[in-house]
Amino acid sequence: PEQEEMAYAWAKKKDTPYVKDPVFISNFLNDFLALFPEEFRDAKIEDIDFSELYKVVEEEKLAKESMSKEEKKMLAAERKKVREKMKEMYGWAEVDGNKFEVANWMVEPPGLFMGRGEHPLRGKWKPRVRASDIVLNLSEDAPVPEGEWKEIVHDHESMWLAKWIDKLTKKEKYVWLSDTAKLRQDRDKAKYDKARELGKQIDKVVKRIYKSMHSKDRKERMIATVCYLIYKLAMRVGDEKDPDEADTVGASTLRVEHVKLNKDSIEFDFLGKDSVRWHKSIKIDKENRILYENLKEFMKGKKEGELIFSDITSRNVNRFLGKIVKGLTAKVFRTYLASDVVTRYLATIDKELTTSEYAKIYHAKMANLQAAVTCNHKRAPPKNFEKSLEKKKTKLEEIEKKLEELKKTEVKTEKQKERLEKRLAKMKERLEKTKFQIELALNTRDYNLNTSLRNYIDPRIFKAWCDYEGIDWTKLYSASLQRKFQWINRSSFKWERLAKEGYK
Repeated sequence: PEQEEMAYAWAKKKDTPYVKDPVFISNFLNDFLALFPEEFRDAKIEDIDFSELYKVVEEEKLAKESMSKEEKKMLAAERKKVREKMKEMYGWAEVDGNKFEVANWMVEPPGLFMGRGEHPLRGKWKPRVRASDIVLNLSEDAPVPEGEWKEIVHDHESMWLAKWIDKLTKKEKYVWLSDTAKLRQDRDKAKYDKARELGKQIDKVVKRIYKSMHSKDRKERMIATVCYLIYKLAMRVGDEKDPDEADTVGASTLRVEHVKLNKDSIEFDFLGKDSVRWHKSIKIDKENRILYENLKEFMKGKKEGELIFSDITSRNVNRFLGKIVKGLTAKVFRTYLASDVVTRYLATIDKELTTSEYAKIYHAKMANLQAAVTCNHKRAPPKNFEKSLEKKKTKLEEIEKKLEELKKTEVKTEKQKERLEKRLAKMKERLEKTKFQIELALNTRDYNLNTSLRNYIDPRIFKAWCDYEGIDWTKLYSASLQRKFQWINRSSFKWERLAKEGYK
């Protein structure tokens, strides 16, 4: 029953910070108690005895921990077998006579909604998705799978295979072809080609935006100011979202309460995508003075909760941008800005700073970090961050100690000297690697690098830089991202040109 399923999910969170979070508790209780008779609706979390389920969870945990390596291997092999059998049945689709892998062929199971950042829905229950919730997109002559489906459509213009409305977030969820499908790869390449085209025309675009910010027409000034925020601060447009994104505050949907005009700076503070805080300031200088003046005018006489850019939508913004460069939309800016900042960072790295493979990977990750900061891909520090960092620091101390001891080793023969030099070189390598790991962990603690690596940084930049530095580009990407970006193996990007001319 659903009550038991929910109680078990709560018990699994027992030793996490979530069970102390008032919003998480309140949301869980609202959904959980709704399944009980009226008389229990006012119960508090401490009134509910979860001890039996805590015991079950603890027993499962202990059973897992007490398993031998062989047992764990056997269990993993069994699961893999089941998964592969299911994938063979459900994980493939035929498009234009070709068989392609399906990306997310398993529907998300019911469970507690975790969210990212301070998501207001955290702790609520994600209900089970049934066939009656799902719309299938099939060819007219395709056999319809067994089940009572919500609807069968034949949309030849779309790439999705199935969709449904998430009952909790009210968002549309989609099933897509895998990243390795040619259709997806072509679309991916086209996205980055658009960003490159913006790079070639960026001066023209910024000049036009700046000119329109001074326009006598109030609406044109508003649209141009929104565009300037998108360009200058890598803000999302606001009222436009991908099918898998939550509604989000962005440039066009900023309210008076989100902006503070100071004497020498403009401060922005709001909850962006996935309720992650977006907090940045921009200095008022000669270039940004018009931004300050326009915001001041558009905010005048408005209340805290009112929109700054009344009646301006993504449609207005995209129409304005499309007149400057054909096909240009607000979305292209974030891809361009992330790719541009990576290119500029790597162009500042001298050859002598990348003598070892670890140094090269470190600088590539630091370039990746610039993109994550630009796009505001913040995260809560990993749960075991401090513990993991201490481990690395202890390891560093041990290596340093061993290195000092090795240096004191006396050698009598040429062979011993040769052996010692090899050991010293290896130890110095370990020392360098550990130092880079510590530095990287500290620098990237508050940012998720994977989002920008997957969705915003043109992979041809890293491929060109890695070729130039003499390392394989796959060192920077997980196996799944290597498959997603396999099209870059045909790339003709040359790092020398990128470093000299920039991302264009």
